[in-house]
Amino acid sequence: MRPEIALSWKRSALSGLEPSSTPDADPCSDLDGSSRLLQAARPILTEMEAQIQGTGFCVLLADRDCRIVARLFDGARVERMIDAAGAVLGTRFGEDCVGTTALGTPLEIRRGVVIHRDEHYLERFKDFSCYGHPIVHPATRRVEGILDMTGIAARANPLFAPFLARAARDIERRLLEGSRVSQQRLVDAFQRISPQNQLAVTAIGEDIHLSNRVALDLLQVADHATLRSMVADLRPDQSKTARIRLSSGEAALVQADYVAGTEGGAVFVVRPEHRTTTPIRRGRLASSSVLQRSRSELARLRDTREPVVISGEPGTGRTTAIRDLAGDKSLVCMDAAGIALDGTQRWLDRLVTLASGSVDVLGIEEVQLLPESMQPLLAKMLESEAGPRIVLTSTPLDSVPPSVAGLVGRCSGQVVLPPLRQRSREFADIAQAILDSLEPGLRLTASTIEALVAREWPGNLAELSVVLRTAVRRRTSANITVSDLPESYRTPPRVTRLAGRERAERQAIIDALQECGGNKVHAANALGISRSTLYTRMRALDITG
Repeated sequence: MRPEIALSWKRSALSGLEPSSTPDADPCSDLDGSSRLLQAARPILTEMEAQIQGTGFCVLLADRDCRIVARLFDGARVERMIDAAGAVLGTRFGEDCVGTTALGTPLEIRRGVVIHRDEHYLERFKDFSCYGHPIVHPATRRVEGILDMTGIAARANPLFAPFLARAARDIERRLLEGSRVSQQRLVDAFQRISPQNQLAVTAIGEDIHLSNRVALDLLQVADHATLRSMVADLRPDQSKTARIRLSSGEAALVQADYVAGTEGGAVFVVRPEHRTTTPIRRGRLASSSVLQRSRSELARLRDTREPVVISGEPGTGRTTAIRDLAGDKSLVCMDAAGIALDGTQRWLDRLVTLASGSVDVLGIEEVQLLPESMQPLLAKMLESEAGPRIVLTSTPLDSVPPSVAGLVGRCSGQVVLPPLRQRSREFADIAQAILDSLEPGLRLTASTIEALVAREWPGNLAELSVVLRTAVRRRTSANITVSDLPESYRTPPRVTRLAGRERAERQAIIDALQECGGNKVHAANALGISRSTLYTRMRALDITG
């Protein structure tokens, strides 16, 4: 068995397939007939339809997800055979679904391959000979699709391989021309609107971004991600109008127009509503609607003595909020996590001492960790008008134990801090504020901010601070670039638009590389793929290292 076939069989087995398997058909009924791949391939397929007459072969075209999007046949008999094999429109033919074929395997190895009879992994395909060739975009170097010729094994002809390769190159050439046309269409749509200089107009495509002067002054990097999300569910020539809140805190009405003939390109007209807002001050965290309510509540509670609970995920700034609430009053904080280290009695003795002392504000952090035996004492402290003011912090209130929920319910003041992943509109200002506190004068590039916004941030602000501190140490200039970030945080903007399967594959490769200390040979062995396939998938999924 040829090495590339043996490796393909190994990948197929690791996907849970057996030679006798009958894959579940899951055809997609909503194929996009106006996709860039089909537009580029259609004239080539028309020529091929005439050229395959009398050969006993068919031609299949699959997209970047290995889903069949077009079929050509030399007669009804061949069509019946292909239908019986399950290769219908909309069906995925990746190696993880149907094993070794001339659709899935070229996608894995990024080059043309012949799969002859018994080289197919599944028994149901062993009567066929197939020739497959990837269609690679000349500019992005991304696999956009797979072109395949399939026929009964007795009619196999090695001359079909170069014929198919030429057809794939013709489609690639048209893809490049289509990209230029796509960009020009986006520029034309932008220019039709941008002379209205009183409006903020911006056009965003896959590889192009245009803004007039008003938009440059109004929009920030985080706003661009918000605008992109508006057109995710639009079809060509569709429009959408929505109200959003910009990173500046200002409300705006946005009209988004999807530009036909582009790959997700759209023109946005942004009209601020000119509401009175609190200006953002550099060096302080910006305000979203949730955060603004939290800050307003903290400001209201600052001059009262009522007990307060501050809830939020770890790392959202709960301790900072206690300090903000205390202002210039004396403050002492105790962490319930310390009970495990100090012992219950010693921790409790210190709490009682502080409660009877002269401190103005007593903070008790991670109150959800308090044992039930301590909760009656704390309940009395919350109800008492004597002693220091009590401020509690906890994880989100819907996750605390019932007994603790009853305890925090005695706090008349409640402040909720939002997690970082819900603050994408203000993310750029948050990150810059933290960076200013670490080393003033540094700047985050737009690509760096987009890479950071793509993360989930389970550690919230604390995690972001650690990442930026690492980037400051690694930097080579006053600009913090993507390469300065820790490796696992260098998510390119395009990765945010990957499908779920590609995201999972990308993470699996990253994990394998980390476990193998960056050794690509060992990582490839752990994944069950060849080193060349690993390099290919790393390029396709924007994995550096």
